[in-house]
Amino acid sequence: MRLRNGDFYTNVFTNKLYRLNEDGDSNWYLSLRDEEGYHETEKISGRDMIRFVEGGYKKSK
Repeated sequence: MRLRNGDFYTNVFTNKLYRLNEDGDSNWYLSLRDEEGYHETEKISGRDMIRFVEGGYKKSK
């Protein structure tokens, strides 16, 4: 699996759409914007993000 900044993933448990982001320090996080505001997951390394995404998200087009 290859991470790409800007790709979208859907949480398989909540069906919410998240955007994958990379910051300037090469850390990765998922962000969600909904009617309650803007939310980010914890920033983690690329390897950890791959495991995180494979555990509960599916790539969206």
